[in-house]
Amino acid sequence: MSWDKHGRIHDLIFWPEREEVDKYVYTPGLHGLELAKALVEGRILGMKCSDGSVYVPPKTFCSDFGEGSLVEIKGPWRLQHYTIVYEDLYGNRLEKPIVVGVIKPDDAVNGMIHIVNVDPGKVYVGMELKPVFKPKDQRKGTIADIQYFEPA
Repeated sequence: MSWDKHGRIHDLIFWPEREEVDKYVYTPGLHGLELAKALVEGRILGMKCSDGSVYVPPKTFCSDFGEGSLVEIKGPWRLQHYTIVYEDLYGNRLEKPIVVGVIKPDDAVNGMIHIVNVDPGKVYVGMELKPVFKPKDQRKGTIADIQYFEPA
């Protein structure tokens, strides 16, 4: 069980192998829409604020409540934190462990969580990475269009 922001108890619901957007109406906002279009093209966008801060993925507003401007993020990307996953959602041992990390471009304030295609024995914080996109005909305008990040 979990509690919502009003203190009411509710059950958590999981949809393994499905996206939440299949169950909820989600509006990504204008920046999110532009990010979706860019992902289909094989590009990643961030938002540059008037103070020079860059946020990836783009936020709706900057910390000064300004709108900022969309910029293409080319990297380099670096692994900030990571964990190694050995079991699936049901507790079954995976054939091959999965590395999941926080990946941040050098010039950004924040980063994104994604899969890192690297041998778990060779992964390290600070590793330079690059995004690998799915084939263009398989992209749908979601963060899953980035298949994974791999060592640059």
